[in-house]
Amino acid sequence: MTMKQSWITLLFLIMIGIPYSGTVQAYVDEEGCLLCHKYPKMGRITEDGARRTYYVMPHVFGKTVHRNVPCRDCHNYIEELPHREVETGVTCNTECHSVKNPATGKNFSHKPIYDAYRDSVHGRDKITSELESDKPYCITCHTNPIYNPKEESIPKRVTDRCVICHEDREFVESWYSHTSRRIREVKRSSIEIIELCSSCHEDQSMVDRRLKAAEARGEELGKKFPVAAETYKDSFHGKVTRYGFTEAANCLDCHADYENYYLSVHEIRPSRDPLSPMHDDKRVETCQRCHEYANENYATIDPHPTKDLESNPFIYYAEEIYNWISYVVIAGLIALALFETIGRRRDGASWKLRRGSSWWRSNRKRKDRDRVI
Repeated sequence: MTMKQSWITLLFLIMIGIPYSGTVQAYVDEEGCLLCHKYPKMGRITEDGARRTYYVMPHVFGKTVHRNVPCRDCHNYIEELPHREVETGVTCNTECHSVKNPATGKNFSHKPIYDAYRDSVHGRDKITSELESDKPYCITCHTNPIYNPKEESIPKRVTDRCVICHEDREFVESWYSHTSRRIREVKRSSIEIIELCSSCHEDQSMVDRRLKAAEARGEELGKKFPVAAETYKDSFHGKVTRYGFTEAANCLDCHADYENYYLSVHEIRPSRDPLSPMHDDKRVETCQRCHEYANENYATIDPHPTKDLESNPFIYYAEEIYNWISYVVIAGLIALALFETIGRRRDGASWKLRRGSSWWRSNRKRKDRDRVI
């Protein structure tokens, strides 16, 4: 698509979107970005056939943590309006020039935690190859409804007290929303964490794609990678969590370091990495977080038990024996019912639901049928 075609397409989409545009603005747009981006039809179809939407919903953006950040603090490559075609986009390590870190006085940036994420097993560039895009980027989790719970309304009894000294209610409400959410416990529940991790690790097409690519490059992925979500849910931890016991270990309880939990969740490492809590040298210490008396023998228990003979012969044979016992018991019950039915039919009893009984036999004297218990 040429530049001229792009501008014609943009103008056409804006004209279509005019009837649907709203007049309510939830935040101050000092740079005039909403002159175009307030229209619902704002977007285009890329050369690859992907749909890209550039519509900004003011009433939604006005409630996010970025509502007070000017657009060009993140989109710092834009120097004129209307701007030219965007080629790089925004990454989460961009430095904010209008927001200062109150602790250091420097421009605020997510770069420290972004660098930790890039060094993790999940780390990737925002724009990357199709294979690498299987990995989660920052917005994969931070725009996920599982990660972002519905914001609670601000208690008026609290803001009424704050505004006495701070005088500006808008300022009070803004800072209350920011600080209260971070001060209170924000760990996700075990069920939410499992659901979030499984959204990728249970995607069989993604797993197969990664395995095929690793084989082509001569690399070896973790043995549990192909069955991580499935085997966890089949484990003791997964089963008791599913039935409501939330104290059992979830994915992050084992794969994230407790030394600084909120940082370490961004730098998940494979178990063969010496820095991983699941590395052989650290596994006992990790188990002792929940199991105080865990030792080296205890740490050998597989938290992702597979059912194949080679990896777990005990589980394999235990399940096979259990299955055969189940089949024999069910077959025995069916056989017993058949023998009982044949015997009663031979004695002249017939099946009829009457007065709470199903088997009845003819009685010549009373001209009625006796119940068969």
